[in-house]
Amino acid sequence: MAVLLLLLGVWGGWLIYRTSFVVGGQRYFCLFDDAMISMTYARNLVEGHGLNWARWGEPVEGFTHPLWMFLMVPFNALPLPLVDRSLPVQILSLLTLAGTVIAVRRLVLDHFSNERARHWMPAAVLTAFYYPLAYWTIMGMETGLQALLTVAAVHLALSAVHNHRDRHLLLWLVCTAAFLLRMDMLLLVVAVQLYVLLGGGLRREGRRSWLVGLAVFCGVNAAYEIFRWLYFHDLLPNTYYLKLTGVPLTVRFLRGLAVLTDFVREHLPVLLPVGFGVGFLLRRNRRFALPAAVFVLYCVYNVYVGGDAWDGDLSIRANRFLAFVMPLVFVLLNGVLNEILGSWRRVETTEGWVGRLAASAVTTVALLLVNGLWLAIMADENWREFSGIDRPPIVDRNEKVVEDLLRFQQLVEPQAVVASAWAGVPAYFTDYRMIDILGYNDRVIARMPAVVEISEDEFELLKPGHVKWSERRLLTEQRPDAFFQIWGVRREMGKVADVMRGHGYRRLGGGFWMRVGSPYVHGGAADVPEPHLAATDVLDLRRKRRPRRPS
Repeated sequence: MAVLLLLLGVWGGWLIYRTSFVVGGQRYFCLFDDAMISMTYARNLVEGHGLNWARWGEPVEGFTHPLWMFLMVPFNALPLPLVDRSLPVQILSLLTLAGTVIAVRRLVLDHFSNERARHWMPAAVLTAFYYPLAYWTIMGMETGLQALLTVAAVHLALSAVHNHRDRHLLLWLVCTAAFLLRMDMLLLVVAVQLYVLLGGGLRREGRRSWLVGLAVFCGVNAAYEIFRWLYFHDLLPNTYYLKLTGVPLTVRFLRGLAVLTDFVREHLPVLLPVGFGVGFLLRRNRRFALPAAVFVLYCVYNVYVGGDAWDGDLSIRANRFLAFVMPLVFVLLNGVLNEILGSWRRVETTEGWVGRLAASAVTTVALLLVNGLWLAIMADENWREFSGIDRPPIVDRNEKVVEDLLRFQQLVEPQAVVASAWAGVPAYFTDYRMIDILGYNDRVIARMPAVVEISEDEFELLKPGHVKWSERRLLTEQRPDAFFQIWGVRREMGKVADVMRGHGYRRLGGGFWMRVGSPYVHGGAADVPEPHLAATDVLDLRRKRRPRRPS
């Protein structure tokens, strides 16, 4: 285990370094843009702006992981420059992944091994070096902590039922942290608690601790819900309204099903033997049911929410809603292997070199397959990302945004109101008062219907969280001093310039749109010909409507 954790530390540290970049002679450590939104809330809280992403107006809960956001607060209180504050968050994230590896080993040894086969290396190695899980973790998302809490909750529930241990209070504490981390972790909470109740894990001597734990769970989350209502004046996070309202359920379902189909196809060489093995062994060992049920629940949830906005844009084989439950699949694979080895009559075979060879072979083959390093169309590209030869996905875009941001800051004063489509990086590395074009931090936009009409035949056009904006609200009501990025303004027949000029905006030489007469814009607004649009000028990702399929 020590060697495995050392290798994980070296690999993870190298990947963290590869997520950084140098702009203007300064090295930047930067997280995924969604994580940078949470970093902005944490920074603003430390600097006295409250939990307010925009730095002006009423606060809006534009983050979905309160616990993870609050964990970012101490790092933003450190005497570090902004360009370095993401690094300790990435180190903490890597530690959560290391903790998940340790928890996976313990889960396998306690519940998915037997006297004749106690191999744990397959599940631990696959968890440590599963690239999608590592990617979302080191990019600052809450995925690593989700995985740790998920494995811990499953372990405690199995111990309560099958080992007759009174772990109810500890299990409820894990459930409390999980639900405070993300509301959709309620599926995990329901799964493990139902398993305990239906499996006979709640005995008389454990009822008091179970009730105390339930009270803690309800009390903590009720307290946060009261805080949410009093502070943000909402019952649910703003992102709930943004992503799960205003889009037909059927469209969301079809896109989610397509995303899940791609995931299953790419992981089929591992999921297939796990599925057959669990189905065959389930009657003999009921423990397989819980991790399998949790994995299936989140596959269904992925379909319900329509997948992730970045599915198809990034070369990541599992999105954030699926990567964190993959350690349970690796545990099931390890458990099936131990059951097979334990059924052999020759004890020396399973405990000796043959058993270790079999475990090593399964580990190697599964590691290559789940990461797409073997028998995959993009195997060469996957190898380059896995090894860190190529920088992790989105890092190049982060670098480009920071480069544009430095040019933008030379033109616009810090007191300006600035609109942007990227809500994380631009808000964190500047002091501007911000407007979120896509509505993650805008209560009005989040409750709108989708601007792009998407039919069931065109479900691929759905990009969750990126289908709502208001050109009228942006240009006539909010009227920012400047646009760092533009999204959604009409582009047909060159109308971007016509619309912007008609509302009193002109383009500076850097390609940024500025409001004429704004006291916070340097040098006036000199119109630039249309061919000189900058990369940050228009970020309208609406695709051309495909012709309808023949019925």
